[in-house]
Amino acid sequence: MLLLAAGWSKAAPAANLAEQPISEARLAAFHTQDLLVFRPLATPIRVPGADFVSAQGPVRMPAMFRDHWTLLYIGYTFCPDICPTELTTLSGLLPALKKDLPGANWQVVFLSVDPDRDRPKRLAEYAHYFDPDFHAITGTRAMIDRVTRAIKAGYRIEPHAPGSMTYEVDHDTAFRLISPDGKMVAILPPPHEISPMTQAIVRFFKEVVQ
Repeated sequence: MLLLAAGWSKAAPAANLAEQPISEARLAAFHTQDLLVFRPLATPIRVPGADFVSAQGPVRMPAMFRDHWTLLYIGYTFCPDICPTELTTLSGLLPALKKDLPGANWQVVFLSVDPDRDRPKRLAEYAHYFDPDFHAITGTRAMIDRVTRAIKAGYRIEPHAPGSMTYEVDHDTAFRLISPDGKMVAILPPPHEISPMTQAIVRFFKEVVQ
């Protein structure tokens, strides 16, 4: 009561950035300060329609991006070192973005390109080890290829004997920034450091989204 009388009031709620349309004119005019950290796309790439599965059931792209800003990462659970490192980084980046851009309704989506070994239950357990809020999905080879080709995320499964479950997968390690209307608007290439990425994304939002 005394605080209110002295002129103090509650902070205004954060703007809902997940409902703000992207200005493609602003996007085209945006100049990043460091292409080694954040690479905006002058022309966004629409994520194609594709059906996937999670431990919770069927998932559809691009509908899963609606009402969220998304960091998309491709990999696989048997990855010996790169995926654990990158998912650990994402587990630190996600709360930083939620703090600095609370109205963006952030989510991380981990897309496995190894559906033969990464069954939904295993995939969820793996992703949730890094952060219980991560969304982990996979699908048929056709659906995976449809999306990865569109967003230019390459991968290659090491040749192996039919039926063998011992092999490695070479894959793209960039983070991809997906808008709520299902368009890839930027790529964050490796190596990934939380502070520079957070600063770059915040600047992008101030100049392009807000």
